[in-house]
Amino acid sequence: MIFGSLLIALFFIFLLIRITTYFIGLGYIAAVVVDVIAIGGFVVFYGHHNWFIHIASGKAIYFWDVVLFVLIFLLYSSIVLIGTNKFPRIAGLFHYVIAWLVTGFIYLFINYAIFNQLGALLINEQMNLIVHLIIISILAVFIFKKRMLIFKQNLT
Repeated sequence: MIFGSLLIALFFIFLLIRITTYFIGLGYIAAVVVDVIAIGGFVVFYGHHNWFIHIASGKAIYFWDVVLFVLIFLLYSSIVLIGTNKFPRIAGLFHYVIAWLVTGFIYLFINYAIFNQLGALLINEQMNLIVHLIIISILAVFIFKKRMLIFKQNLT
């Protein structure tokens, strides 16, 4: 009985490790897709409510949503590729900003999901906010380094 439970737990741990290494292997694709989903989602949401209701009706609005999303995907991925190759320092700054925004979003989401506010690390509210920003910045450095490794860019 215990052996069977241990075997099942080891199987799920092995499966989780395999899935994680598979997604890390897809590094560039995963990084671009996550960015495009975030940026494209906001653009399509804006376009859906402010542009497409005026130029289409019914289900045709969703066709224009898909067209805009594909256009955003092509533009973003080509800009990132060209920018990373031609302008490495500007691309490095861009990747750090993206890493900081993603880290900040996830950090805030976790804090508000667990504590319903920013966790109280210090008594002083202003210093507490500064400590949270420092934590986000430190975590963003790790994500930035991974993005740079993914995009195969060496900053000198």
